[in-house]
Amino acid sequence: MKKIFLLTAFAVLFAGLKSTSAQNSSGLQFLTVGPNAHSLSISEAHTAVPLASNSLFTNPANLMLSDRSSLGASYTLWIGDTQNSQASAAFLRENDAFAFGILSSFVDDISVRQTPGPAEGSFSVRYLALSVGYARQFGFLSAGVSGSYIYEQFFQTDASGYAFTAGVTGTFLDERLRAAVALTNMGRMQKLVNQRTDLPTSLRVGLDVNAIQISAFAGAEVPVLINFSADFVAPIDESFAENAENLIQSGDYLAFGTDIQLYDIISVRAGYRTGNTARNWSFGAGITIDPIVFNYAFVPFETGFGMVHSVSMQYFFDW
Repeated sequence: MKKIFLLTAFAVLFAGLKSTSAQNSSGLQFLTVGPNAHSLSISEAHTAVPLASNSLFTNPANLMLSDRSSLGASYTLWIGDTQNSQASAAFLRENDAFAFGILSSFVDDISVRQTPGPAEGSFSVRYLALSVGYARQFGFLSAGVSGSYIYEQFFQTDASGYAFTAGVTGTFLDERLRAAVALTNMGRMQKLVNQRTDLPTSLRVGLDVNAIQISAFAGAEVPVLINFSADFVAPIDESFAENAENLIQSGDYLAFGTDIQLYDIISVRAGYRTGNTARNWSFGAGITIDPIVFNYAFVPFETGFGMVHSVSMQYFFDW
C-alpha cells in the first residue's frame, strides 16, 4: 500500500509538471502539446492555421486548407526527459479529405523509492493516441471530425479510452482571413488503478490573418508574407453533461503567433501565450524545399525545467 501511495503521488506530480496550465491537471497533457514544430513555435495558436496532415490533431476541418496531400512526422524533447513523437498522413480529394495519425509520449527509467536512498527499480510512463479523421468542404466553410483511441500506462497498470475532436473553419477575403472554432479531446477514459484520468477537453476559437508586403533589399524586390494567428482557449469540465453550470473551467488563456516568410522558402516564427503558464514564449524557423518542409521550434520554460526542442518534417504530394 505504501508503494502504491508513493507511485500515485508521483503520477500526480508528473501530470502537474507536464501541464501547460496550472488549472488543468489532466495526466493526458500530451494531447494538448502542439503536434509539430510549426505549432509549437507559434504557442499553439493553431486553430485556424493550416498544418497539413497535422491538422488531424488540432482542427480536422483545416485538412481542407491544403492544396495537396501530405505526410508529417515530428519529434519533441519535452521537459522531464519526456519524448513526444507524431506521424500522420492526409489524402485530399476534390471536396473532402481523410487522415490517419499517431501521437506518443513516454518517459523511461523513473526511479522507484519507498524511502530515501538507492532506487529499488525503475518504470516507465507511456501515452499513445491512434487517430483517424475526415473533413469536407462546403463553399467557404470546411468541417471536420477526428476520433482517437487513447492508451496510458503507468508502472504496471494501464487504461484505455476514446476522444473526439470536431471543428469548423471559414475562409474569407480571398483566403487572407480564416476563422475557426474547435472542440477538442471530448471523450472518456477507463479507470487507472482507482481513478479515471480526465481528458484535457477544451473549446478553441481562432483567427489567422495573412498580409503580403513587398520589401526591397539591395535593389531587389523580396516578397514577404506576414501571418498573424490568435486563439482563445477555454478548458471544459469533463462532467459538463451532469452539471452544465460548470461547463467552462477556470484557466482560459490567449495564444498569439506570427510567421514571417521570405520567398515562400524561409520562415521565422514566434508565439506568446497568456495565463498561468511556465512557457509564455516560443520561437522557431522553417525552410521549404518543395515538396518538403522542415521546421524547428524551441520553447524556454521559466521555472527551471529547461528548454523544449522540436523538429518536424512534412512531405507534400498529389494523390
